[in-house]
Parts: sequence; C-alpha cells; structure tokens
Amino acid sequence: MGTSGPYPGPGKRSPLLPPWADEGNSEPFPSPSPQPYPEIPSSPPDSNRNPNQGTQPPHSDVPNSIPYTYVLKQPNLGGNYWPNTSKQFTNYAQGGGGVSLGKALKSYTRSKGGPQRAARAARAGRLSTTKLGGFLSTTATRGIISAWKDLGLSDTIIGMPVELALASILDAIVPEGATLDESAARQAINATLVEIYKRYQLDDGNISKLEAIDNKIAGELVVYSVVRYISERILQDLGTSFENGKISLDEVIKLEREVFPYIRETVKLEIHLQNINVLAINWAGPEGQQFSENIYTQAYALMEAKP
Repeated sequence: MGTSGPYPGPGKRSPLLPPWADEGNSEPFPSPSPQPYPEIPSSPPDSNRNPNQGTQPPHSDVPNSIPYTYVLKQPNLGGNYWPNTSKQFTNYAQGGGGVSLGKALKSYTRSKGGPQRAARAARAGRLSTTKLGGFLSTTATRGIISAWKDLGLSDTIIGMPVELALASILDAIVPEGATLDESAARQAINATLVEIYKRYQLDDGNISKLEAIDNKIAGELVVYSVVRYISERILQDLGTSFENGKISLDEVIKLEREVFPYIRETVKLEIHLQNINVLAINWAGPEGQQFSENIYTQAYALMEAKP
C-alpha cells in the first residue's frame, strides 16, 4: 500500500449526483431564492459538531420512546468502542485481518451506544426523513402544489425548471446547517431527490408526475433516506479517524462505494409486511416523529445484528 495524505472525510457533496449538478458548486442543486425555512434541531456539540463551522441555537427534539420490544431487549452498549471500530474499517478497506464489512458496521453501532442511542443522536436525520415523508404523503393525496405550499414555499412549482424545484424542496426539508448531523441529513435528502428524479424521469420537467407515487415507492424512498443518512454519518466519522494518513485514497474510495449498498442490502425494514401505509401517516404530528425514530432504530438494530 502506498502512502497518502490525511483523509478529510467525504465532504459536503455526494458522489452520486446527476449530470446537471455543478461540479464546482458545493450546492447539489442550484440555489433557489430565499424562503422562510423551518429550523433543524442541532446536534450535541461534544459528538457531532463540526469545529470549523458556527453554532446554532438549541431546538426542541422529537419524542424518544421506542415501542419495539426486540429493540428494548438490546443491551446498553455504551463504552469506548471507537478505536476497535476504526481499526476494523481500516483492515476491511486494506483487505486484511479477516474483517468483514458487516462486523465493522456492527462495531460502529456499538460505538454509538447501540441502536436506540444511535437513532436518538440522528436528530437532523430523523427530522429530515419526517419532512420527506410528509412531502411524499401530501403529494400523493393532495397534489404537488399542496405539498409545495406545506413546505412553506410560496412560488408556483408548475412550470419551474425541475432542478430549481428540487433545490427548493431540498432547502425546505433540510437547509444547510452547522453540524455534521445536519450535513449528513442534507446529503441524504439530496441523494433521495436524485433517486426521485431518476425513478420518475423528471428530466422532461414535469414534476407533477410525482403525484402518481404509491405507498410501496414512498416507503422505499423513506428507507432510502434513512440508509443514505447512516452511510453519510459513518463516512464522516471515519474521516476523523483517517487523518493520520494510514489509509490510501483508493481504500477511502472503496469504503465510499461499498458502505451504502451494503447497508441498503442489510437494512430490510419490513414496512410493507407490517401493513404500514406510509402515505396515511400523519407526518406533521407525533405519529410521524415516532415512525421516523422507529425506522432509524430498526436500521441500526439490523446493522448491529449482522454477523
């Protein structure tokens, strides 16, 4: 293995952007005109705050109760697991030590204090997933214009360039914030909007095609946002542990390419088997907040259960 410089982390921009994303712009979509966006809760300064960025005032958080009994049976896995976690990811990336990606992800979940604590720490992730669910539900039941207005966007969406419309939706769901948690949430929603763009072939500019979304696809997109957020947070955390330059750029790229699809395959959240109608959830109330927390907890629990 050759030498390399310190790894700065995955950065602010997803490597999976469509061709119309500006390579020289930190914004995944073109910046729309300013809007009165909702606030996002800030993360605890001792774990998630980026020291190179400013501060945000504290905001209220969503409820913390977890009704899933199999999650409640998980042991309290607090403690200093991170050195072992970092070592396992490094060994996996370098192809040595007999470490599987599954074992590394299991160790990562333990380093976060277990599924419940990991989910509770994902404040911006949970909030952005909740807002995404509300947007998809309203689009399906009351139309894209109503969903647009519910996000606090006053300009008309019909006839607007689709890239600008998606940029507005991105900023309304999760504006740029000062924490790594908020950055990961923004990347996750951006990637989910890219997925929507591809699935509904919005390159023709007809964003009203989203009104045909059904419960199955809406559920898949909600899960997609959860998995993408977790993947982004893992890469952010690993970025701080690779600053000693002991991992090459090729090995970093290997992790960036393999972490998300592996987690996506692992996290098979049985939304449809539970007969949950994602489009019928009241995402603006406690039901939506609780569902979002449950799905994050399940995702981390499934990662931890991986052999």
